[in-house]
Amino acid sequence: MTPDELLADFEAKTAELQRNAVAFRRNLEAAGQTVTSEDKTLSVTVAPNGALLDLKIAQNPDLAARLMELVRQAREGAAANVLGEFRNAVGGQAGQLDTDVSVPAFSTPEPRKPKQQLVEDEDFSDNSIYRRP
Repeated sequence: MTPDELLADFEAKTAELQRNAVAFRRNLEAAGQTVTSEDKTLSVTVAPNGALLDLKIAQNPDLAARLMELVRQAREGAAANVLGEFRNAVGGQAGQLDTDVSVPAFSTPEPRKPKQQLVEDEDFSDNSIYRRP
């Protein structure tokens, strides 16, 4: 292969990897799941990492809200425990870290807007120093 062919092949593979990375991230962000029981009385929603985001009990929405609050408190307590162990492990340097372990109240996450593509002022792709004239 000539240097120009090698460079073109490299650029094509790089572009494909970038497209795959964007698709992977988009799919990962949408990987959460909502499941409803057959009789439609229970529904749960989990985040892509498996964290409980929402619980609905058709016959008793107050119970669902109380359970979700307990889950939030348990997550906050677990985060505080992990932070405590981390502080023990790193010693005095832990004071330099952001140590907010509060867990926000549950809510339905808003869909993210796609990031804007940056537009460069000029296109220098035909003026590469690696290509021979």
